[in-house]
Amino acid sequence: VRFPVDPGAYPLSEPQPPAWAGISLAVMLILSPLILLDFLFFVRETLKLRLTLRSLGVGFTLAALFILVMIFAQVFTTVYDYIPVVGPAFRDKFWAVFLADGLALLLPLALVDRRALGLRGEAASAALPLIVSAAGIVALAGAVLTSPRPAPAPSQGRSLRLLTYNVQQGYSESGLRNFEGQLELIGSVKPDLIGLQETDTNRIAGGNNDLVRYFADRLNFYSYYGPKTVVGTFGIALLSRYPIQNPRTFYMYSAGEQTATIHAQIAVGGVTFNVFVTHLGNGGPIVQQQAILKEVAGKENVLLMGDFNFRPDTEQYRLTRQVLEDAWLLKWPSGVDDQGVNPADRIDQVFVSPGINVNEARFIYSPASDHPALWVEITW
Repeated sequence: VRFPVDPGAYPLSEPQPPAWAGISLAVMLILSPLILLDFLFFVRETLKLRLTLRSLGVGFTLAALFILVMIFAQVFTTVYDYIPVVGPAFRDKFWAVFLADGLALLLPLALVDRRALGLRGEAASAALPLIVSAAGIVALAGAVLTSPRPAPAPSQGRSLRLLTYNVQQGYSESGLRNFEGQLELIGSVKPDLIGLQETDTNRIAGGNNDLVRYFADRLNFYSYYGPKTVVGTFGIALLSRYPIQNPRTFYMYSAGEQTATIHAQIAVGGVTFNVFVTHLGNGGPIVQQQAILKEVAGKENVLLMGDFNFRPDTEQYRLTRQVLEDAWLLKWPSGVDDQGVNPADRIDQVFVSPGINVNEARFIYSPASDHPALWVEITW
């Protein structure tokens, strides 16, 4: 995505990828087993050279340093806004890091004896392509067979339970991986719609885990992952018991970490809701909230939820309240619930169109993540 430097060019709808991008992706997946074959040839050549331990040590040391540099480079494409001096150079450079990896994979081939590329007469080697291909087919079949198939939800309901939750890439408040604990918290709420923030998907900084797929599989929900990994956001996603209609992503202007918002429709009980899920940058820049409100303008039955990074005593909040209602205050006008919870500094929020009734609103404070979960039940 080419992000304009002019704030007036936002909100920016995510462009559709060109046809050639899909073709190149398919070719990459089909040819990916060649990496294993390259490794086989490289090992053969290494054995033929009968290298000393010192030579092997130097080689492995250089390789380890290269891996370390590449890991940091991958991480910097996500957290560039937090790394002074070095970080900004990695903004929107996700492609460059992978290009460096790809070119490095070609280097060993320059050292391979062309005569070693033949696999004839070696049964074990000849079987390797078949084994790799079979493993790939099994993996693809497994992905299809285990994909969520949500049961038809009742379409005549007159209530919806919303949950917004910043899951910190699946890690607990203490920084430990906690997919299961977060899933348990989500399941206890029994939500119909879930807005997730910080859901990095298939990124080395998160162990290449597909957190959205993990939750969707186990909840048997429809899901839409918003901004693509390559744009360097922290990831937002929408999960739903009901089919997600017309999902799209748009970006807000950012001088720091890149931010985005999901917009989709959910039809329940004869009513179509415009659902927005977002995660603003540090401090909840007002220019980003203005972009969201520009998209909200003129739409009915709006449900806007996310990690806004601004509090109720800010200009961003007052601007939002001119258009939408704060669901928490619709249930608890004093700002304090019947359990004495008074989240005056809340940044995880749900806003709804005027006229939507809020039957319940609760914060769940848990060490499962570094943010509380907020769930709201609306009726109509």
